[in-house]
Amino acid sequence: MITKDINGFKITTTKQAITSFAGLPLLLGMAKNLGLEEQINALPLKERKRGYKPAESAFALMGLIQSGGEALDDVSLLKGDEGLCELWGGLPASNTLGEWLRRFNRKTVHQLGRIQLAAAVKVMRACKLVQATLDVDAFFLESQKSDVEMNYEGLWGYNPMGVTCAELKMPMAGIFRDGSASPMANIAAMLKRTIEALPGIAVRVRSDSAGFQAKVVRVLRDKGADFTITMRKDENVQGSIYGIPETKWKSYETSAWKNRKCEIAEDLHVFVDAKDLPAYRMIVIRWPKEEPGLFDKTPYEYHAVLTSMDNWTAGLVLQFHRTRQDGSENVNKELSGGFGLSKLPCREFMANAAYFQMALLSCTVSAAFRHLALPESWKHLTIKTLRFRMIRLAGIVSRRARYLWLKVSENYPFREIFENARYRLLWLSTNMSTA
Repeated sequence: MITKDINGFKITTTKQAITSFAGLPLLLGMAKNLGLEEQINALPLKERKRGYKPAESAFALMGLIQSGGEALDDVSLLKGDEGLCELWGGLPASNTLGEWLRRFNRKTVHQLGRIQLAAAVKVMRACKLVQATLDVDAFFLESQKSDVEMNYEGLWGYNPMGVTCAELKMPMAGIFRDGSASPMANIAAMLKRTIEALPGIAVRVRSDSAGFQAKVVRVLRDKGADFTITMRKDENVQGSIYGIPETKWKSYETSAWKNRKCEIAEDLHVFVDAKDLPAYRMIVIRWPKEEPGLFDKTPYEYHAVLTSMDNWTAGLVLQFHRTRQDGSENVNKELSGGFGLSKLPCREFMANAAYFQMALLSCTVSAAFRHLALPESWKHLTIKTLRFRMIRLAGIVSRRARYLWLKVSENYPFREIFENARYRLLWLSTNMSTA
């Protein structure tokens, strides 16, 4: 029966320890299984013996992000949840979390980034991946903080860049950059560090035009990684495209542009300023312009992809490259909208850089939980759906016979999945420690 009258019920209180976040401790267990407690506690952040350890502050911040908090003050909701505090332990206040973030400097943020990469690699090993597709992409975070800078489009904010594992929809590594940073900056170094952390795993890399630079291709060649990269149509590239004979253009049907009459061709492209690099396949797709350009009188629009994949057909390479939006772009949307990056908490750049790495860690732990503790049909859930189904679960916490008990409704539709995830985490705690 639906209560039609808002006054048809009364409010009272109970002394029982009730929680609204019964699923959140499972993510804490996943973080500990990844070895994050020992690694974060090793960071040189704690100035005195008393107070919270670095991992305690980090786990509280991760729990805040994973439960949907959008500001540090929202941790008061977790602190006021008596049942969660029984399951989790003490939680620091919002000002304590802010002070903890402001202790980070360039060196410790870099160390935190290495912890994130190591955790992501551990998840990939546990999932037994033998081949990984790494997507490189930047995403802009608008902000009105006092230290923000303007990008080339006239927007104020930050311009972080990340590397994503497409198979697991999981961030691998990321760097927090100011708004005026070049989209091309730091890509080669980050890819080198990420690929070096994956010995024994075949790597393929996909990137937008920011990755179209000789030093990035040189890193991929030296590390034995295949790649597809969107080509910037500079003067050299345009000359190569216009030089393709008309006899090489073939009709091409694609679901990406159903209403366009497309043609496809390929040729070789050489980096003029990098004589050590070989010629790579340049695959080009073109379609007629709707309107002629004012200065560019060519009748076609062009999209070109550089690739090292010599054994794939041109159409298959384009299809593979186009699906990068299902990897990095969707993960970046999750980070922005689901893991707290839409509203950065601090005024200081390095504190926000640390928060960015914590958001990556929160996303990585959630991905690990989906892939290692939940059934197959749950592995591609967004954090929003996971919160609705499991994290924000009501429960009663009590102590009996020297044990802590969590009671959930017997009508909870995912009770068996919840219990199996708990047992799976117990199994992982003994097996991942030796991974």
